[in-house]
Amino acid sequence: MQFMIIRKADAATEALLPPAPGLIEDMAHFHQQFADEGKLGLALGLRPSGHAVRLKMGPGGERITDGPFAETKELVAGFTIIEADSKEAAIERLRQWPPADADATGQVTLELRETGCPGGCAEVASSLAGNDDSAGRYVILLRSNADSERDTVPEQEKLDALDAFNMAEAAAGVLLAGDGLMSSARGARVTLSGSGGRVDVSVIDGPFAEAKELIAGFWMIRAGSLDDAIAWARKLPYPTRLDAGTEVEVEIREVLTMDELVGA
Repeated sequence: MQFMIIRKADAATEALLPPAPGLIEDMAHFHQQFADEGKLGLALGLRPSGHAVRLKMGPGGERITDGPFAETKELVAGFTIIEADSKEAAIERLRQWPPADADATGQVTLELRETGCPGGCAEVASSLAGNDDSAGRYVILLRSNADSERDTVPEQEKLDALDAFNMAEAAAGVLLAGDGLMSSARGARVTLSGSGGRVDVSVIDGPFAEAKELIAGFWMIRAGSLDDAIAWARKLPYPTRLDAGTEVEVEIREVLTMDELVGA
């Protein structure tokens, strides 16, 4: 099984404060364990939401909202794709998350979500790690709605159209990675609280109530600018986009470079 680990944002990540001492090395070790087992996929951080936009499309037209966004605790600071035998096994691995990450604010929230699309979709896999080659990469985060939280299966023709679009964009070198996320009922939230290396871990199983702030899927693309990324997001044949009365909302974020992460 494949899972996305979503590291939720906080005041420190939104301010792009330097990471806690030793955290870069500890996170590299955490990821390397998965890599050594052949279970590590995409791993990257995102620039703060002050550099982001939200694009909402629906029957009433289009609306763009510039960041930053107020609901910091529900924003995404970064994510990692891993493989695990089960949700329970993935949660056990999250208990090994580097304690130094909680030192800056005293608490870190990780959301665990099973990847994939109801009805099936073609994953676009990437081994890019999101470090030195991050410049010019953007992530389009698809917001959840009531249908995605029910794991509603879209019409097959819409899934086929999305797969065809993804394949063409990947072949052109624009789409670098992408996948859907199953409903939060299949996920969990892991909270690490503490400081000085002493951490308490709590686990809450989904579903989660704030559907509009959850993520239902993502695409990572190569784009020359944020405007180019917005234009690309407009072209996506979202499975729900043609449904009468249905809105589609995405958050467009730039991938964080290593220099930005360490405060160079």
